[in-house]
Amino acid sequence: MVSYGEVREVADDAPDARPQRPRTPRRPGCPFCLIVCGRAPATVLREWPETIAIRPRHGGVTAGHVLVIPRVHVADVAEDPAVSAATMMRAAELAAEAGDCNVITSRGPSATQTVRHLHLHLVPRTEGDGLLLPWTAVRPAGT
Repeated sequence: MVSYGEVREVADDAPDARPQRPRTPRRPGCPFCLIVCGRAPATVLREWPETIAIRPRHGGVTAGHVLVIPRVHVADVAEDPAVSAATMMRAAELAAEAGDCNVITSRGPSATQTVRHLHLHLVPRTEGDGLLLPWTAVRPAGT
C-alpha cells in the first residue's frame, strides 16, 4: 500500500501488469443491477452509455441528492479503475450543475458501504444545512 508522500517507481506497462477482475454485466440480487436493467423501480434523472443517475429511494439527505451508478456490476471504487473513473466523470458533470456539493463513495462495510455495487453520492450543500460528515466536528450552538 502506498502512503501519502511515498514515491515509488512503476514500469511503463504497470496498468496492464495488474490483473483485473472480469466485469460482470449484472449480479443477481444486486439492487442497482436490477434498477439498471429495468427490473426494479427508480427515478432515473439522467442516462449515459456507461452510467445512470437516479434519485435515492427515500429522497436523499438533501434536496437534489443523486446517485451515479455504473451499468456494469463493480463492487466498489477499487475493483475496476476504468469504471470508477467513468462514473466519477459523470458525477463531476452533475456537480458542475449543482454548485456546492459533496461527491462521496464508500468502499466496504467499515466505510459505510451498504450496497456492494459502486455508486457515487452527489449531495448538494447550502450554508447552514446542518448535514455533518463523519469527520466534521459538531459545533456548539451559537458559534
